[in-house]
Amino acid sequence: MNFNKLDKFMSEMPQRGFPACELAVSKDGEIVYRSGFGYSDSAKTRPVSNKDIYWIFSATKVITCIAAMRLVEEGRIRLDDPVSKYIPEFAHMKVLQKDKTITDAQNTMTIEHLFTMTGGMSYDLKTENIMKASEQNGSTLDVVRAMAKDPLSFEPGTRYKYSLCHDVLAAVVEVVSGMRFSEYLSRYIFEPLGVVDMGFRPTEEQKSRFSALYMYKNGTGSAHEVEIQNRFIITPDYDSGGAGLFSTVDEYMKIITVIACGGTTADGYRILKPETISMMGKNHLPEAGLNDFCNTRLFGYGWGLCGRAHMNPTLSCSLAPVGEFGWDGAAAAFSMIDAQNRVALYFGTHLFGCSYGYHMVHPTIRNLVYEGINS
Repeated sequence: MNFNKLDKFMSEMPQRGFPACELAVSKDGEIVYRSGFGYSDSAKTRPVSNKDIYWIFSATKVITCIAAMRLVEEGRIRLDDPVSKYIPEFAHMKVLQKDKTITDAQNTMTIEHLFTMTGGMSYDLKTENIMKASEQNGSTLDVVRAMAKDPLSFEPGTRYKYSLCHDVLAAVVEVVSGMRFSEYLSRYIFEPLGVVDMGFRPTEEQKSRFSALYMYKNGTGSAHEVEIQNRFIITPDYDSGGAGLFSTVDEYMKIITVIACGGTTADGYRILKPETISMMGKNHLPEAGLNDFCNTRLFGYGWGLCGRAHMNPTLSCSLAPVGEFGWDGAAAAFSMIDAQNRVALYFGTHLFGCSYGYHMVHPTIRNLVYEGINS
């Protein structure tokens, strides 16, 4: 393996306006590349360290889908189950039509629709119903029940729309497991894998290790510091399955490395079966949904049961194989799982509004990783 080109690209990240970033790559269960560049604070007194913590925002979705697929694998949840089987408030959904009329939904929202973002929900955290639940400091289930009162954007299963579907999925995990989502993650994923610097509520010591958060200016390739906060945490008791976790790069890697290597740890603890992981990397969107999802950057990809799912290397210009999957985050994090080649990668940074990251940096890193591995 030769990662000289990847090293050069990563070393230039501060020149691209990334104040701090880290990258880890594993192959066959071992870390084969690890780097960090820049400073963790805007005063440039703390060089990037593997102890740095970031809000990972929507990279949380990968962890949530892994957790929920455990319950699917165990037969405790079926993909074709109505969401209302677990959260009755979703039994009689409404749909907001193009003419602004509201009608009864004709399709039943299912668990698969939650995984695949085809439930018809939105990402509006400021609806009257959600705001009311927030003001009452509701639990995860309380807030998700409030979401069910809002009309859908389309009939479940017919289109794709990035939304709060994975937050609802976390609430389903709570109902089925009988424990808080955060507790479920700790018991069945974090503790068995020795993950300690990942969670929903950082301690004071962990807060002291957060990397500074920035807003990126795509036109100039520069960034300015903003307050470190996570607006997706709707209440203090809300475990956001869509965007609520913080993590170090190495802790996140512990989880996705196991998934890339068949779902079982070296000491025999199984998170998921290989056939379940294979399912997660297959597209589940209808044709209309694929057009919705492409979003000017994800050509050749669909959406599976854990984020993007690679379908067509000719369209994508990706060196990753068909079936590679993962997702990114609002602050430009990027995760990838390739179970075919037993490769995982995670790019950690803290940059809001960084379209440049999604369109340019992520695909470049991905391809340079494969160039390095195959060299």
